[in-house]
Amino acid sequence: MWRDVLLHEFQDHSIRSFQGLPGSLSSGSPALSPAEGTVLIAPGRSLRYVLDTPLVDVIGVSCLVRFKHPGPVDSSSRIIGLGDAFDLRLERLTTFQALVRIRLHGAWHDIGQLPNPSTRFAELRFDWHTSGKTYLRVDGRLVGYHDALSRGSRLTIEDVTFGSPESLPTSSDPRYQLREFFVRALTRRTRWPRRRPADVRRP
Repeated sequence: MWRDVLLHEFQDHSIRSFQGLPGSLSSGSPALSPAEGTVLIAPGRSLRYVLDTPLVDVIGVSCLVRFKHPGPVDSSSRIIGLGDAFDLRLERLTTFQALVRIRLHGAWHDIGQLPNPSTRFAELRFDWHTSGKTYLRVDGRLVGYHDALSRGSRLTIEDVTFGSPESLPTSSDPRYQLREFFVRALTRRTRWPRRRPADVRRP
């Protein structure tokens, strides 16, 4: 069953108006800019939502993020992390291109590219299923595909994090602005016990 882990459209310019599973923003999460309806993610400024109850047996992930990074990516920069087992990052590839990399259970996979820097908001969508089929789309256009990425894996999602909480304000990691986003997860179907036929006795 697909579930909304965290969803926000920033329609009322409040970072605390979101939908998703029960949880809370970490105390260090930045506030929404009321002028632009965006969140600035930067060294020492991350957005982290911690679930009250971890989501287990996740066999599919669908993420959409609208963001821009007007500064060039010179090093590895995390865009989104789901628990300890999943990361989506940007890394410098050339002067004008950034590499999109996915980490699942410690294994890194190169899945596509983005302009570097990005001076306008782009819609980045990532879809993965335990069958191995993985898609990366930018503004609705397919830019990356893998047919056997971490086949058979399952995830546990304890939190959703934008940026790197461990980075220091003096770090050289680039800043980026975050707008709408959603994170959805597909969990393994629960097996219900079989019904036993009623024991009908004739009088």
